[in-house]
Formats: sequence, structure tokens, C-alpha cells
Amino acid sequence: MIIHTLVYRFADSVDERQRQQFFTELEKIALGSGLVVRFGYGPHHRLPVDDHAQGMTANAVAQFACRDLEALRAFSDLPHVHEHIGAWRSRLEYEAAYANHDDLLGLAVPALTKESPMHHTEHTVTVDAPVDTVWDVLVDVEGYARIFPPTQDVTILEESPKHQIARLVVDVNGEVQSWISRRDIDADRRVIAYRQLENAPMMGYMGGEWRALPIDERTTQLVLTHDFKPRDPDADGLVAGKFTYDKADEMIKAAVERNSVADLGAVKQEAEKPAGEDSPA
Repeated sequence: MIIHTLVYRFADSVDERQRQQFFTELEKIALGSGLVVRFGYGPHHRLPVDDHAQGMTANAVAQFACRDLEALRAFSDLPHVHEHIGAWRSRLEYEAAYANHDDLLGLAVPALTKESPMHHTEHTVTVDAPVDTVWDVLVDVEGYARIFPPTQDVTILEESPKHQIARLVVDVNGEVQSWISRRDIDADRRVIAYRQLENAPMMGYMGGEWRALPIDERTTQLVLTHDFKPRDPDADGLVAGKFTYDKADEMIKAAVERNSVADLGAVKQEAEKPAGEDSPA
């Protein structure tokens, strides 16, 4: 696995919405190429020593992974990658540096093989509510048991202003399943990055993001992404002792599609409730 790490120093004239659009478009190009298997970005977390550092101090970081150096080389040669860079260079003032390296800690990307590729999906809906209202719905993870019909119970195991670890009990295709998820909360960007720490029975990896993007003062674009793959088959060739890998893959993809539409609709409905309207018990 080869990691491509980028550090950016955006000028003070570049606002958060422009920065978000820059990374959103880059993520779409990367994951849509079929050459990049994971992509992430976020702010640089300043330390007091940064005020006296020599050279460029970043204010944003991006990182993506390719299966090997050949895939990274092929991605870097794609014409629309250079078109993206050229277009944004003409619109925004920023400095950038990068490094290509192995996954040095073995933590950034789940192990992948050609037989078990990672899937990426992105679903979106426009919500007729301010971004702060939508954000309040997203961070209330205990409220998911009320607004998402398949979710039966949510128990917070650990919580801080920047993260939540919770156990979810969910009806999946008529079978009650439980797993533990970690949610990293970026209130400035209004992004919640989630991943399963204790996977559902058929799941090899599940993660993604909720993103609330303000369109104007009264409208929000809500984006839900998933990165997932089934659990590797056991010695008997079955996933979770029940399904072939292809069948498990098919079922998970169908569930993600179905639940993404339902979950976005549920958040939209909750956020668009008239002020003062009581929530159902």
C-alpha cells in the first residue's frame, strides 16, 4: 500500500466553503478513478511551537492510498487530475507539498486484496434548514434510535467534544445486529467521520462521513459517504458462516443503498420540522 500525503497552506483570503469544495472535488476525482482506494482530509491542528516554526506551516492536510506505486503513478498521470490542479490554482492562493510513502504505521488503511475491493458510495440530499439545525441532528447520536427506524438502541460508551464511541443495535434485513462505531467530530467543518471498531457480522470494514455544507442561510447540502467491504470468508468459504463472498457483497451494497436514502430522508425530515414541534416519543 502506497500513501500520498499532501500538506496545504491556504491564504487567509480562502474561506472554509472554498476549501471544502476544493477537497470534495479532489476526493471525487481520486475515488472515481478506480486507482485510489481511500481518501481523507482535514485541518492542521496548531501547536504553540507553530508560531516560531521555520518554513511552511500547513493549515490543511489530505491523504490518499493506492494499492501500489504503479497505481499512484497512473493516477498522477491522469489529465483531469492536472486540470483540477490548474483550475484551482487560478482561483485560490495556496502552497502545497507532498510525499509518497508506505503505510508506515499500518493504521491508515485496512488491508485490501484484489479479491476483496473496497466500495465507495456517496449520497446527498438538500435540506431546507440552516446548517446549524442539520448539524444538531447529526451529532445527537442517541437520537438516531428515534429518527432511523432500523436503529433500535444507541448507547454512548465514550464521548468528548471531538469524538463519540457508541454501541448501535440495528435491525438488518430482519435480523437484529450490534456493533460499535467511533465518530470523530469536526465541528468547524461540520463533518463527522465514522468507522466501525467492532464490525457487524458480515462486515470486514465500514467507515465514511456525514458532511453538512451550507448552501445559504436557510439551506444545507447533506452528504453521506460509505467505504466498505465484506468480511473475508472463513475456512468453509462462507462469510459469517452463511453466505458466499459474492452474496454477502451483494447484500451489503443493497443495504447501503437502501439505508443511505432512508437515513438522509430521516435527517431531512427531522431538521425541517417547524420550530417548537414536539418530537415523537
